[in-house]
Amino acid sequence: MERWALYHNLEYDSSEEKNPRLILYNDKDEVVKTVPVKKMKADEISSLLDSLGFYKRSQKGEEVPEEFQHFPLPAPRDEL
Repeated sequence: MERWALYHNLEYDSSEEKNPRLILYNDKDEVVKTVPVKKMKADEISSLLDSLGFYKRSQKGEEVPEEFQHFPLPAPRDEL
């Protein structure tokens, strides 16, 4: 879907069409959340991605500003 290509740090895999879901990973590639999207409309999924902090480009190929490179993950920080 063209719409999902605009979101930075998001990969869309349609191989699970019977039970489509968003799988959110942290910076260590660990699953932190799974969201079933079968009953959601495209606009609802977009709203969810926006609320989770995914950066959305205005057009395909647009550069992502440096401050958004690691979004939606919080910026790495030093351990105390």
